[in-house]
Amino acid sequence: MRIFLFCLISSLHIFGIGQTNTSFPILNFNTTARNSALGGINVGIFDYDPSTSLQLPSNLTPLQDGLLQMNYVNYFADSDIAILNYTFNQNKMGVLSTSLVYCNYGHFEYADPSGQFLDQTFSVNDVMFQLGHGRKLSDKLQIGINMKLAGSFYERYRSYALATDLSFTYFDKIKNFGSYFLVKNFGRQIMKFYPSQVNYNLPFALELGVNKKLKYAPIRFHATYRNIDKWNLVMIPENNFNSFGRTLFSHFIFGSELMFSENFHFRFGYNFLSRMELQPNARPGTSGLSWGIQLKIKKMMINFTNAKFHMSGTSNHFSIIRKIN
Repeated sequence: MRIFLFCLISSLHIFGIGQTNTSFPILNFNTTARNSALGGINVGIFDYDPSTSLQLPSNLTPLQDGLLQMNYVNYFADSDIAILNYTFNQNKMGVLSTSLVYCNYGHFEYADPSGQFLDQTFSVNDVMFQLGHGRKLSDKLQIGINMKLAGSFYERYRSYALATDLSFTYFDKIKNFGSYFLVKNFGRQIMKFYPSQVNYNLPFALELGVNKKLKYAPIRFHATYRNIDKWNLVMIPENNFNSFGRTLFSHFIFGSELMFSENFHFRFGYNFLSRMELQPNARPGTSGLSWGIQLKIKKMMINFTNAKFHMSGTSNHFSIIRKIN
């Protein structure tokens, strides 16, 4: 274990981290219905839902063995995101997860230098294959790792990258308290879009989250502090006395789950950064808010989420989880 951790930490220095010019946004897609309903955060918990393990492999448990997960997001401007995931338990090795993520950004028209369209189109897509592994360190603590191969296909240009996530999850079932720490997307671009292109950095980030279920009520609260490695996430005018508070809260995402029964859950989330960046000054509305439901029907779980990014539109997230063996 010590050798394993040493190799991972050393790779941070080999590949470089935390720089501003990044590529491969598909590495950050956290678009499952449950996570999106909670504001786009990860959930540090050991339960039957494999959607919490996509970006947090330390959540992988034998409870998720044999579960097939399908996610679809109807995004903006004809963009679509789809995720296919299968989780299986290998007793000696731990729990493994395989995922295929696909993002279609739509079709674009060719134009000449004068701006005249040529009646031809091209497509832009991102694809990622991910292998996750979770292992128990103690009854309350687990470690997990994701290995990712991402590809970007923009017209005739293509590029590839390798990335790794490392996470720890602590969950106390008696006290109903959970927490996690995530190091995500350290790696490097292994093939450039074109030979003279400079190397793009991957969207490296550190993330910390906690959750707590009330003792006498079916409510679980979640809080995440993201981008620990970077302080300024929003553009704020200098000498603004509100700048510290705005910058601090831009790192936070809050969510809650109301578990009315085993078969019906309601979720709600608030993303400060999304609201700060996308709300219109004259009419902020519900920018940054999201909500979702979960229905369990026999061996199938159906999740739906509606996330409000801007007054001009929302995104709809669908997840279906079913045991197939």
